[in-house]
Amino acid sequence: MPDFKTVEDMDVRDPLTRKQKEDVAKMRASLLACSYDLSSAAAALNNITVLRIYHQISRIIKYIELMDKIEDKMYSSIESFLDRTDANDSASWVALVRLQERLQKNMIESHKLLEPYINMSDAVKTISVEAESVSTSNYPLIDDVNRDKIRNAAQTILSQIESGEIS
Repeated sequence: MPDFKTVEDMDVRDPLTRKQKEDVAKMRASLLACSYDLSSAAAALNNITVLRIYHQISRIIKYIELMDKIEDKMYSSIESFLDRTDANDSASWVALVRLQERLQKNMIESHKLLEPYINMSDAVKTISVEAESVSTSNYPLIDDVNRDKIRNAAQTILSQIESGEIS
């Protein structure tokens, strides 16, 4: 019996679609791994936000690919229409003006759809700064010299406790 391909199987072949599905699975896992403490919730929200940004960028790429296909067909059709139109025919002139107006409107609307993602780098920077502040506040870094001083002082105190100098 031959193997039948489903629509889902076809989607998995596209690396972008596969990546989107993996990101959604990671979002779920991040939420499920979250406990009820504040730092865990903040980390989960940051992870989900970053993955959501990637997911939306993937959508934008798909959108642009489809728009390019549509525009290729549309421009081919417009060129064919332009070749057939009579420059002296007022109906053709009106149709061309309307066509130009629609093309301009489509370009403006297309840009509006992308505006939220154009400024997305600010959101990514904010998340990065928050992640750095969370990681450095939980685990302050001590340089080698100070770490050695602390270790030596601790050893001195332990030896004094063992010898009975400190009780």
